[in-house]
Amino acid sequence: MNARILIIEDEARMRRLLELVLREPGYEVQSAADGKAGILLWKKWQPNVVLSDMKMPEMNGLEVLSYRNSNFPDTPFILLTAFGTVETAVAAMKEGAFDYLTKPIDNNLVLELVARALAASAARATENAGIIGSSPIMKKLHQEIAMAAKTTNSVLITGESGTGKELTAKAVHAACSGQDSPFIRVNCPAIPKDLLESELFGHRRGAFTGAIEDRAGAFTAANGGTLFLDEIGDLPLSLQPKLLHAVEQKQVTPVGGTYAQTVHVKIVSATNRDLEGMVNNGEFRQDLYYRLNALQLQMPPLRQRREDIEKLANYFIQAFCHQYNKTPLQLDNTALAVLQTYDWPGNIRELRNIIERGCLQCRGNIFTADLLPTAITRGKTDYQEKNSSEINFNLFGREQELIIKALQECGWNQSRAALKLGITRNTLRYRVKKYGITTIRD
Repeated sequence: MNARILIIEDEARMRRLLELVLREPGYEVQSAADGKAGILLWKKWQPNVVLSDMKMPEMNGLEVLSYRNSNFPDTPFILLTAFGTVETAVAAMKEGAFDYLTKPIDNNLVLELVARALAASAARATENAGIIGSSPIMKKLHQEIAMAAKTTNSVLITGESGTGKELTAKAVHAACSGQDSPFIRVNCPAIPKDLLESELFGHRRGAFTGAIEDRAGAFTAANGGTLFLDEIGDLPLSLQPKLLHAVEQKQVTPVGGTYAQTVHVKIVSATNRDLEGMVNNGEFRQDLYYRLNALQLQMPPLRQRREDIEKLANYFIQAFCHQYNKTPLQLDNTALAVLQTYDWPGNIRELRNIIERGCLQCRGNIFTADLLPTAITRGKTDYQEKNSSEINFNLFGREQELIIKALQECGWNQSRAALKLGITRNTLRYRVKKYGITTIRD
């Protein structure tokens, strides 16, 4: 589904020009001649980006922006303004407008700005879905998710366990179909092989022992939305031809049924297995692989995006403090350094579990390194088999050196030293006590 752009502009020629410019690359465009009509259309159509003139009868651009802030705060809002009112446009950006354009409008600039607004919206949507991160590799993933949402083709999400494949599937669904349409997940290896066909396609009464009534399958339940096939690599080879037929023909026949039912679903699959290798070994149908892999999203392991670890850790700390009604915790710099050194074979799921346990164990208001498991603090993983003790020693030795240096430079004033180090005074006092640092000024 193409992005929807709403234009609110009282000047007919300008409105028509913007419609033509934005429809050229394939956007769906609707327009209104004043603010009140624009808001009515906004409620009904729910556009992805809104362009609004500043000066209009009935309701001006700032009033439309106020409506947006109260009702659709995540929709990018671009203000159209005359050159003489640029100061007002800048003020509007402080109130939440994405950007502004001065008249006369440059066609290329309009397209560029709308594209940036859509990309920013997609990134925000993925973070709202729990896909946290602003590293270059994650920015690329945000863009790919937005692209995957625009196509009706199947999407294959690959990556190690714990990297967030299901969250990504939900993000694609939300950007494509909206929150009100169904999202149905089928965990292929968790369902017995003899029941999986019924789970996917449904069955008719009497089709097998225990089929006491008709039952709709996952394809039918997901009609108009998204069907997420988790761990698709575990799908039995005998069932793959029927899945291929359903994906290609958009029709399903229940077990024991004689008539096919048409369904319109977006297929999103996920796997941590090498499907291409399985195809070469005859364990997975090549035609089904190509059909499911029309567009692939590769989830990066956490060790390849270490710059996101701080943001992820703080996100989980905040979430678990709220869940367990605990005072908000501050992540200690040393604990963060340990988290950033570890290689995370369990990826984000492992980080989440460790943060949850630490939050439950913490008795103060600082999330310190001693709340982390020994395996983490020692830095021993499958990816880092040696020199872990040396890394750990250097890490903590470096911290002690920095603390002493900051204290010396601040005349051993702990408040000033803590500010210089970017930590709280309580954290500094804890570290001073831990390392046995004395206030000997020589």
